[in-house]
Amino acid sequence: MVNNLAGGIIPPQPPIESQSDAHVLKSRLEWGEPAFTILDVRDRNTFNEGHILGAMPMPINELVERAVASLNKSRDIYVYGANEQEGTEAAQQLRSNGFEHVSQLKGGLAAWKAIGGPTEGIIESTTPPGADDYNVVDRLKNHQENLQKEGASPTEAIKKGASNLKENIQQGASNLKDNIQEGASNLKENIQEGASNLKENIQEGASNIKENVSESKTPTDTDDSNKGS
Repeated sequence: MVNNLAGGIIPPQPPIESQSDAHVLKSRLEWGEPAFTILDVRDRNTFNEGHILGAMPMPINELVERAVASLNKSRDIYVYGANEQEGTEAAQQLRSNGFEHVSQLKGGLAAWKAIGGPTEGIIESTTPPGADDYNVVDRLKNHQENLQKEGASPTEAIKKGASNLKENIQQGASNLKDNIQEGASNLKENIQEGASNLKENIQEGASNIKENVSESKTPTDTDDSNKGS
């Protein structure tokens, strides 16, 4: 009943566009939305110098081969290159090879940096967290402002933010449950293994004691036999 109610109130994620503004991608990253990937198709050295936080390196000359091998074709994919032409070419290559939801990031890394998007790399130091990264109210406000820039209404922005927050909480609870179960399983195995080792040590100790007693009795029996003769 709760899921149906939520499904009737919270709007689904809109379909990915063929081209996306940097604000669209930033708003999704802010809320940790699942099931999308960012691809950087520039050469590897340039990627290492600086790129969008979380982007995967797939140089355009290796793009199709690597994408087909590692990505689901129904996944949302944002792609950018060294310039608009390279980004457009990369997006077309992916679509031609069966990827259904591909969006070229307009303006690439430069547009991303212009709106304060987080980056990482050797030269491009990781962008420090903003005030809204630790404050839910500020984060909702910032997320709403970004969505308004995309043309979404304040109501839709709040609903979408609430939906993403709910998903993050559920994912965190699920991960915590998995970690607890795994820890309990490992503890059980360690206890069983320790008990087995203890049993073996006791049996081995008892066997050694028995052998020592047996060996210590043999000379005594011989001496007693000599005395009797």
